[in-house]
Amino acid sequence: MQNQKDPLTSSNDDLIAENNLLKVKLQLEHGMLMENGSTLSPDVENQWLKSVYAFEQQYKDAKKTRLYDRIGRPAIKKLDELTAAAIPAELQRLRVLMENNGIELDCICEYDDAVIYKFLTEELFEREMDDISVPGMVYHFIYEEFHPNHDYDLRRHAHDFVKAIFTRQWKDEFDGMFFARTVNFSGRAYERRGMSAIVNAFQDVHRPLVVDTFEIDKVGLDPGNTSAEVTAHLSASGKTKRGDAVRYEGACCFHSVWENDYWYIDSFLLPGINR
Repeated sequence: MQNQKDPLTSSNDDLIAENNLLKVKLQLEHGMLMENGSTLSPDVENQWLKSVYAFEQQYKDAKKTRLYDRIGRPAIKKLDELTAAAIPAELQRLRVLMENNGIELDCICEYDDAVIYKFLTEELFEREMDDISVPGMVYHFIYEEFHPNHDYDLRRHAHDFVKAIFTRQWKDEFDGMFFARTVNFSGRAYERRGMSAIVNAFQDVHRPLVVDTFEIDKVGLDPGNTSAEVTAHLSASGKTKRGDAVRYEGACCFHSVWENDYWYIDSFLLPGINR
């Protein structure tokens, strides 16, 4: 009697062969270098490769379309034509239309429904996008990329900066980007590399510290949103590498400048670092 081949094994062999063919086509037709030895199962990898190939095929010849056209040009009322009570339902209707057409708007912070409705109908719907439709693919837009929330960004920036200095190892190539090109510190001007050296020197004599409290008191922005100041209160404790107990407590101040769509610290006062 001849041995019968396991149907499951045969199916997997067919999928592996098809996957290899898709990888070759992606490389030859679209210049994508696809590595072998995927950790995905053959069927999951097959679905992924098909999606990538379908996207690349459409993208090659894709035209542009307005987002409003993409969702079917629905009837829309201007914001001032709606009562406050009617806005939430109208906004939800538009969000459902967007989701049904593979488009979503994400917001990092919370905003009034009227703000988002106005943004969608007067700004985002006029934006052009690639006219590509692949099953399961979703275009994500982020509200804050159009309208930065400076108060949120500055607060988060201050928290992350304090955490990087007190609770974990400072990474020059990454954390150095907190700083502006020139930083005024303790009456002197330093470049980024010099400021990173000061932080590293502080960490060299301490074990990772615990930030017991970090409370922001005020975020102040200049009228043109080009510079800002965050004031706060810090309490941090722990030990030096020799085993001595330490506590750093007091007022903090972070002055930042807005450059290239990002906030950079150009001077600061921080207990334990400034002496």
